Amino acid sequence: MDEPRRSLDDYGPEEMAIPEWRLLQKVGGDWAKGLGGTPGQFFNKITDELADELNIVVVDILTGRAKWGVEISDAGPVCASMSARENQSIYGDDCLKCPDRADAPWALDATERRQKCCLNYTILGIDLDHGYLPVILRAHGTSALASRQLITQLKMNRALHGEYFRAVVNIKCQEKNTPFGTTYVIHPKITELITDENKAKELKAESLRLLGAPLALPEGRPDDLETTPLGFTPEGTPFYSEEEREKLMAPAEAPVETPQETPLAKVAERIETLRQATESADKAAETTAEKEPAPPPLEEPKVEPERKLDLDF
Repeated sequence: MDEPRRSLDDYGPEEMAIPEWRLLQKVGGDWAKGLGGTPGQFFNKITDELADELNIVVVDILTGRAKWGVEISDAGPVCASMSARENQSIYGDDCLKCPDRADAPWALDATERRQKCCLNYTILGIDLDHGYLPVILRAHGTSALASRQLITQLKMNRALHGEYFRAVVNIKCQEKNTPFGTTYVIHPKITELITDENKAKELKAESLRLLGAPLALPEGRPDDLETTPLGFTPEGTPFYSEEEREKLMAPAEAPVETPQETPLAKVAERIETLRQATESADKAAETTAEKEPAPPPLEEPKVEPERKLDLDF
């Protein structure tokens, strides 16, 4: 006897909310950081898991566009395109005529990039470390270039023959120094080719099943964009949140300062030293004078009386 069929059995990729891994930065990701996440780690928005690196096979890489507002908030992009190849925005506008179009966001500094509608990539894959769950990883800003490098690795590997599900891709984060401090970009690399035919067959079936899964626009400004700091400490250290500002600006225990002598005090000390030296010299002279006998008085020369000439003849 056949069991009754569930509605769940009929659901396909179009009904799935595919887990998204996000790369934590100094800004944003407050929920993940509250769970112990640190900048440079990956955070799964559905399972709340944290990971230092990911191992996936790529199902597909989609190209899109997004322009974000100035404010860092949970609001979506102010304009976007789900397929940059079609050059049409979600509002039906022609992306080729957009004055804010930017095709190389990695070549722009953070301030300019935030004002542009930038090219981005969405990597759809199968997570080999978490039970073959489907995953997406969005590459915006400077990470967009890393996605192009991954496309090159997959397309130019002759051993794959277009069977991308055979390539195990390791994704780590890479530090990048900017005028505003350290930011993190993804660093994908093919580390292994799957030769087990049973495993390859299973991954191929999963890959084909995931093709066509709808990918929603990202929620809120992506965390992998460089962001200007809120301010700087007096020493020049940038801070990116009020909490970090309070931590950096917290008054430290004041060291015990020894009073420093002023120039006037040093002059007075010098005068006193000279005075004491003069008194010592005078006392030494008096003591020497008492010990030595006084010299005899000088005799006055005798003066003979003046002789008068007798002029009487």
